[in-house]
Amino acid sequence: MYQQGFQHELAFYQESLSSTSLSSILLPCEIVSKAFVASKGLEIDIEQSLTQMLILPHAVPYFTVSAQTLPIASIQYYLLRALDAIQVLHEAGWIHADLKPEHFVEYHGQVKLIDFEQVQSITQQVKTEINATPRYMAPELFHGEVKTIQTDIYALGIIFYEWLSGQRLSAKNYTDWAYLHCQRLQIELPEKFLCFQPLLLKMLAKHKAARFNNICAIKHALVSEIA
Repeated sequence: MYQQGFQHELAFYQESLSSTSLSSILLPCEIVSKAFVASKGLEIDIEQSLTQMLILPHAVPYFTVSAQTLPIASIQYYLLRALDAIQVLHEAGWIHADLKPEHFVEYHGQVKLIDFEQVQSITQQVKTEINATPRYMAPELFHGEVKTIQTDIYALGIIFYEWLSGQRLSAKNYTDWAYLHCQRLQIELPEKFLCFQPLLLKMLAKHKAARFNNICAIKHALVSEIA
């Protein structure tokens, strides 16, 4: 599974290196052979069956800043920057398909995305095995539906909710995660951040038809509806 995910991510980077549309959200990368790594005397853990690896520069995790310390205007700007990165990915024809807080980083003043092992074309409407992280899975994924822009939006809503609330969702197992997302998820933000609640409710609607259609619509609501 690890090898398959890496090969998928490697293919995505190889295709994207020649695309200017994604350059603003991808870390500069170098694709090198295992032999090259060995020739440099580097001690890097790499799966024995793999012949290539990605070298990415160090970047700072984006969602480590405490939301509690920021004013509303700064929160808006912070969320908008994350939304910008996802919008670029979607407009280039891709969904991330496994968004988590740790997949957002900051590099040279720009928000970047990482970990594209599950990335897929927006036009790919093929059911695959469930390979997303249950904490961030949209309800329809637990019913075997395909990943879409709306499943990315749901995952992003969970990321935003956990960041604003300062608490991580919890469940004991896969069944509990399914029950949480499909039935009993309730949004409870601190009083300071209640102005973001309508936004999150629409990002986290149980039925995907009730969610935002695209990132642009979320950005518009974030700017126009939150004072």
